[in-house]
Amino acid sequence: MAEPHSRQSLILATYERHDKLDQILSGMSDEELNGTFPFKGRDRNVRDVLVQLAAWQKMYLDWSKANLAGTAKRFMPKPYSWKNSGKLSRKIWQANQKTTLAEAKKAFESLYNDLMDQFEQGNNEEMFLRGFYPWTGSMSLGEFATMVASAHYAWAIKVLTQYLKATRKSKPLEQAK
Repeated sequence: MAEPHSRQSLILATYERHDKLDQILSGMSDEELNGTFPFKGRDRNVRDVLVQLAAWQKMYLDWSKANLAGTAKRFMPKPYSWKNSGKLSRKIWQANQKTTLAEAKKAFESLYNDLMDQFEQGNNEEMFLRGFYPWTGSMSLGEFATMVASAHYAWAIKVLTQYLKATRKSKPLEQAK
């Protein structure tokens, strides 16, 4: 799926990828939902993935809502920037090691609904015309939205699919009785 370049395509891509992510999560056993990924990476389980999604959605919403209301706010907290955003993701991971899977899923879903509300309220120019808002710099608001929504969901789908493929492949098939 191509990345969105209009408000409508952003809404559709976000909805479709959220739906796919929800299908993957709904199809996982309790063991899979609570298991540890068998591959290297910052995120070690389903909770970690949902925590990252929720944290970046919250960062986007806090930033966009503040700026839309006339209060200047950076996208990422200081001292983070796009160059060291991996360090911010690591900090998010570290700060959420006691977060439960249920809490992470609830936060993700709540913030997803808030995102979709914002996308529905905006128009194409507000969302995708570069320079419409000076506080978005060289990007449009929709490009930021795409990063934290549909593109980030695609990342989560990839990680969870990789996890399930590795986990399910390593389990022996049950013998018919």
